[in-house]
Amino acid sequence: MSSAPASKPLHPIIVKIYKAIDAIQIYFVEIALFFFFLNRHMSLPLFQEYVESEIYSQHGVPFAGFDDLKNKSLSDPERDEAHHESVLVVLGLQIAEGLPSIVTVIILGAVSDKTGRHRILLWLPALGCCVHSLIYILILYTQWNIDGLFLAAAFRGLSGSMTGFLAGSSYYAINYVKPEQRLNRLAMQEFLNGGAYAIGNIMVGFWVKDGGFLKPFWFTLICGLIAVLISFFLVKETKSDQENQSSSPLLRRQSADNCCKDTFGPLVKYLKCIGNSTLTKIWLAIVVFQAYAFVHIGQINTMVLYLSQQHFLFGSENPVTGEGPLAKIGLFLAVIMAVAALATGLCTPIFQKFLSDNSIVFLGFASKALGTLWIAVIRNETLLYFAILLLAFELLPFPILRAKVAKHVRPSEQGTVFAMMHCGESITYFLAPFTFSGIYASTMSFYSGFVLIVSMLILILPVVFLFVLKFVERRCPEEYQQMEDEAAPVEPVVTPVLTSNTSQEAQQSQSMLPEEPISFIQLSSNGANIEV
Repeated sequence: MSSAPASKPLHPIIVKIYKAIDAIQIYFVEIALFFFFLNRHMSLPLFQEYVESEIYSQHGVPFAGFDDLKNKSLSDPERDEAHHESVLVVLGLQIAEGLPSIVTVIILGAVSDKTGRHRILLWLPALGCCVHSLIYILILYTQWNIDGLFLAAAFRGLSGSMTGFLAGSSYYAINYVKPEQRLNRLAMQEFLNGGAYAIGNIMVGFWVKDGGFLKPFWFTLICGLIAVLISFFLVKETKSDQENQSSSPLLRRQSADNCCKDTFGPLVKYLKCIGNSTLTKIWLAIVVFQAYAFVHIGQINTMVLYLSQQHFLFGSENPVTGEGPLAKIGLFLAVIMAVAALATGLCTPIFQKFLSDNSIVFLGFASKALGTLWIAVIRNETLLYFAILLLAFELLPFPILRAKVAKHVRPSEQGTVFAMMHCGESITYFLAPFTFSGIYASTMSFYSGFVLIVSMLILILPVVFLFVLKFVERRCPEEYQQMEDEAAPVEPVVTPVLTSNTSQEAQQSQSMLPEEPISFIQLSSNGANIEV
């Protein structure tokens, strides 16, 4: 009876290639993130400027981005009316995207934790961005009415939008590295996000000025396709459904008759934070995050509209940017975000050696307030660029606050928590443009910078909640949260030694386990103590 032939060993070069792929595979998430946000950050000024140009054309007034305005008034009533209408249309498009994403993100997060398939939080939002760009391209080719743009916004919202992708990328950043490296990984993602914003705004500013809107939208479609392909085929799935079903007794017990309760049940215990210091810290960190994101997102969505109406940007013709403001605005916003991204990526590990996390967050708030005030009051193009330095640390709060939330949550439920966190951000994406655009449209006639002054005052809210969080953290010591792949068990499944007197109580406690609050593992010299 002949034995089976031995398998031929792989060539050493092939083995090295496989090892290199394994080494870089965990960073495919960051590559997909860069192309996704390059699509996202290019499409934001693109659709705003496209809507403005179309509405200006309908009103029969020249659009500031394309026409020679040396001998034309920038404040005639027809231009003001066209600009006001364009602000309202942009606001409507942002609402059409924000409302569906609120529901979609929370569903995707719950389903990803239930099935163990967190990759859907990456490829589905990227696919929605592709559909969004494709609809704009079809409208440019066919000259459809701009009402079709609302369909594009709705599709991107139903896919999870930017907040869905952020929930997925944050999950991978938290669970692919050791706990002490989480903040650096989140800072790297924030750096790539800011870098994509900088590159996207520069490209849009010059590309639209020279070639119109069609080619930039084609480029955003290509970036979205790259993000879809990387997320779907190259990013390693966290767990298969069968692995989750077999390895977690908690998950087996949760797979019951009621699908809705099985899927959304984990969300309920995060609402029971009364008397639970850990959940209180989680919610305070989320509130600080959302309050600051409200200001940041609101400013991003109104900055192009605000700067496009500043007369001093038309004062002199630049040989690089030309006379119109679009290229100047794109360059200005790109440099701001590039500097902020570099500061976040490089300064976060340095600041951690000298400052506490709360102090770093407060530094980000101060940077945002000073830069916002400067842009609101300056009426000189040269002095305006000093805001780049003042806003250098504006992105620091985001990775710090995400890391604060993650260290109190088990890996098996971080998809739910980040989805819940970014569901709140979806609400922010709905409310912030609505609030800031409404304020800008109402006050632009007497002082266009009033909206920036208001945004600076709103920063008082995250500062107050940050002080409350700091107070709670001082009263309640930090607890250790293990990685999903560490040796010690992280699931709250405890098998006590049963005796004849205690077997009934132990069985009752185990039957109540799915309804208990989240557990945390604290290391001590005597062993692992589980605190509920």
